[in-house]
Amino acid sequence: MFDYHIHPNYSIDAEGEVEDFCKAALKAGLKEIAFTTHLDTDRVAEDCFVNVKGKRVDIASSVWFEDYESTIRAAGDQYKDRGLQVLLGVEVDCFPGVLEALPEGFFSTEFDFIIGSVHLIDHIAISANGRAEEAFRKYSLDELGKKYYSILLDSIDLEIFDVLAHIDLYRRYGEGFYGDAIHDLWKPHLKELSKKMRSKRVGFEVNTSSLRRGMQQPMPEERIIRALNDEGIKTVTVGSDAHMPSDIGKGIEVALEMIRNSGFEGPSSYRKRKSTVVPWSEFNTEKQK
Repeated sequence: MFDYHIHPNYSIDAEGEVEDFCKAALKAGLKEIAFTTHLDTDRVAEDCFVNVKGKRVDIASSVWFEDYESTIRAAGDQYKDRGLQVLLGVEVDCFPGVLEALPEGFFSTEFDFIIGSVHLIDHIAISANGRAEEAFRKYSLDELGKKYYSILLDSIDLEIFDVLAHIDLYRRYGEGFYGDAIHDLWKPHLKELSKKMRSKRVGFEVNTSSLRRGMQQPMPEERIIRALNDEGIKTVTVGSDAHMPSDIGKGIEVALEMIRNSGFEGPSSYRKRKSTVVPWSEFNTEKQK
C-alpha cells in the first residue's frame, strides 16, 4: 500500500521526525510513502515557516530546502533495503501570487511528487477551525464555490504540481455552516475542472484525513471520485495527510476500495514527477481482491 501525503515536523503543525514516520510506515505494512511538507508562502496568512532542527525558519530560505531534501533522500537510502520506498515531495498551498512567492530552491529541487492544494480564500484558512467561518460569512454557497474553484483552476495553469489535494476541503467546516447543500458545490465546476486537469495532465488524491475527523467520506467523496473517472481523469493517488506517525496509512484501504469501485485501473505511483498506474493485481489485501 501507498501513502502519498505525509507531513513530518518540518511542517509547523506536525509532530515527529522523518525516521519516526518511516518506522510507522513499515509497521503499518506500507511499501511506499511520500513526504509532502507544507509549502505555505502567503505572507498575509502568516504561516510562512518550517521547522529545521528545532528552529523556525522562513519559508523563503533555501537552507531548509537543502536540509529537507538531504534528510528525505538519506531516509530513502536507509529504508530501501527494508522494503520501503521513500519519496521526496511537497505540498504547495495555491493562492493568487504563489508562483512569485515560491523559494528559489523550489525550482532546483528534484522532487518525486508535488501536491497542489487550496487552503486559503482571501488569505483565510478554510481548513482551520475558528478561522474558516470568517471566510464563509463573506460568501453565499454559490459564491464560495466560484471563489474556491477559480483559485484551483488558476493554480493548475501554473504547471507546478502533479495532483490536486482534497478537492472538496471546504466540506470540513463548510457543512456545519452551509448545511448538506455543500456536498453539491463541485457539480457546476466539474466540466471545467476536469478539462483543465486533462490538458495539464494533473491528477488528484483521495485524502483520508476526514475519516479521522469523524466525517463519513474521504476528500473528495466517492461521487466526485466517480465523476472524475467518468470525465477521463485516470491519475489518482492516496494519502493520509498524516501530521504524526500514528496517522500513517490510516484509511488508505477505504480510499483504495473507493478508487477501485469508481472504475480506476489502479492508483498511481511517482518517480521524478512521472506517474505510473499500479494495477490492482499488485494489491494483496482482502479488500482489494
